[in-house]
Amino acid sequence: MPERIDVDVCVVGAGYAGLSAALRLHQGGKSVVVLEARPRVGGRIWTEHLSDGSAVDRGGAWLAPRHHAMFELARAFSVTTYKTWVDGAHLLVDEGRMLRYRGLIPKISPLAVATIALAQARLDWASKRVPLDAPWTARRAQAWDSRSVASWLYRSGISTTIARDLFDMALRGLFTGNLDDTSYLHLLFLIRAHGSINRLFSIKGGAQENLMEGGAGLIATRMAESLGDAVRLAQPVRSITQHKDHLDVAAPDITVSARHAVVSVPPALALEIAFDPILPPDRRALYASATAGPESKTLVVYDEPFWRTEGFSGQSAEPGSAAEVTIDASPASGKPGVIASFTFGHVAERVAKLDEAQRRRAVLDTLMARFGAPAGSPVGFIETAWWTEPWTRGCSMAHFPPGLLTRHGPLLRAPFGQVHWAGTETSTRSHGAIDGAVLSGQRAAAEILDRT
Repeated sequence: MPERIDVDVCVVGAGYAGLSAALRLHQGGKSVVVLEARPRVGGRIWTEHLSDGSAVDRGGAWLAPRHHAMFELARAFSVTTYKTWVDGAHLLVDEGRMLRYRGLIPKISPLAVATIALAQARLDWASKRVPLDAPWTARRAQAWDSRSVASWLYRSGISTTIARDLFDMALRGLFTGNLDDTSYLHLLFLIRAHGSINRLFSIKGGAQENLMEGGAGLIATRMAESLGDAVRLAQPVRSITQHKDHLDVAAPDITVSARHAVVSVPPALALEIAFDPILPPDRRALYASATAGPESKTLVVYDEPFWRTEGFSGQSAEPGSAAEVTIDASPASGKPGVIASFTFGHVAERVAKLDEAQRRRAVLDTLMARFGAPAGSPVGFIETAWWTEPWTRGCSMAHFPPGLLTRHGPLLRAPFGQVHWAGTETSTRSHGAIDGAVLSGQRAAAEILDRT
């Protein structure tokens, strides 16, 4: 017989959203249980340890300067941060040409640079017209939500091939899905939630500025430890049944009776839970359409970051390649050396069709062409295809197709009876980031504390 537990709140999902909700509720005097489908905590944050004990992040890893909620958790749980390595030359591969540059602007034609700058300025200007808490109420929301990001890019004025390829790759990196199936309003909302498009694209001063010593999963682990046996792993929630004064949450080995629930799984996974009463059609449409796209992250590990002594930062880009974007993701100590390599959207799907040996060869050949022969002899090679992870099904966040935000956006955060919703997709500030997940969990907890 399944174990039966009676608590004030049952939290579904032990990613940063769920753990943040549980921690805030616990601090508010509520009893909680957290049910997590995976055999680990962290959700889309997944820290693994190498044989020497070094931590590497297979999933989300970086913090921007304004990610105050995460920095507060880092202080609370004694986790230090450090800056991503950016010293040295960056590389851009353009039709076989290896372009070295420093700073933000690669050495491409002045026309290409000018058209990218103009397009970014237009995006920033439009995003400021999007209300952060309710983007669907913007004066031009209907028009913006009826367009796809791909259609905007086609008419953006970015005319040179390399400039268009770079911008397309950067946008695929934000959403990972098909840009034809991503709302232009969602892009503007994402920019508004982070302050500017440049912050989303940048390392220094931007979304990839800071890493966490011990890996991004260390804070999640310590949060879970602080909650003790309230966190139950390998317990995917199968059903949530609401009654007049409580609800029952059923997992394979546990049934929880609670006054409220917080569901913090990615939107599409909410449909894996049988709700009684059933989710109405508008909510089902929202969760079915808000899907995350293909993204792969490959960690290539070396004894030391040899590229630094060769004058490279480790930052490189080649749209369409087996390593579209690379970043130095080495530990603060500098050893071992770690290159994080990414592919997005249709490129990730194409590379994934290769067998394991072919993928490894494709990535290493690409890195050797950029950083030299030492790149061909790693001591570790860790691949994660996030859209194939059964309890994730894509990264870094769900993208909203045209028309979804204006039709169903208000439901993202609206409670469904005694069920409250969290997850970075529901956040306004830091939308799509780890910090957004934390803020969403704290918001869901506040909703419950305000009602009880």
